[in-house]
Amino acid sequence: MSERPVRPPPETWFHHRAFVGQPQRYDVAGASQFALLFLLGLREHHRLLDFGCGSLRLGRLAIPYLLPDRYFGVEPETRLVEAGFEQELGQDARTLKRPRFDDNRDWRADVFGEQFDFIIAQSVFSHTGEGPAARALAAFAGALAPGGLIVANWLLGPETAVDTTDWVYPECVAFSPARIAALAVGAGLSVRACPWPHPALRWFVMARSEADLPSRQQMAALQVGMPAWD
Repeated sequence: MSERPVRPPPETWFHHRAFVGQPQRYDVAGASQFALLFLLGLREHHRLLDFGCGSLRLGRLAIPYLLPDRYFGVEPETRLVEAGFEQELGQDARTLKRPRFDDNRDWRADVFGEQFDFIIAQSVFSHTGEGPAARALAAFAGALAPGGLIVANWLLGPETAVDTTDWVYPECVAFSPARIAALAVGAGLSVRACPWPHPALRWFVMARSEADLPSRQQMAALQVGMPAWD
């Protein structure tokens, strides 16, 4: 009698996907982020910082697209990054494209000694208080290349009273648009709301200068042919 195959325990099934959001939307979420970055001007020669890169939901698309040494990820949960390579992307991509990662928990963006053309933070500030958000945006501003863009999303709503000193995942934190604008200004950034779809959060684009932001017409154009999430 042949032995029955050994299945991994249920808590490990797609854990690397579930940790970063609804696992059934893992592919759509990653593709949506990549499409937004591409439409905002990301090209293969640019340097991209994926802040809170998790299990490479975006990285599995961005790493193959970008030239070697152009993808950078910050993720304190290093096991998620390893799971992303093992179960989503493959180790050959790591060898060929040479992405770099850092596991700092201090909201730093200067750890690579690089300036970035694009910095994306997907569902990071929906789990932080005002203090970490302010530190992160200041760090992003200091790591932007000339003309670079920061793309990040927030949960909008009545402001949530939480401990503002740390990460509060899996709890969510809501911000008002005025508070988000104040945080951007405090970091020396100009900000513009972005209409790109997300089932729960609202995207914003930031830059050191208002002149570097996509125009309102360019933002409006993103609404044409926007992909569906469901």
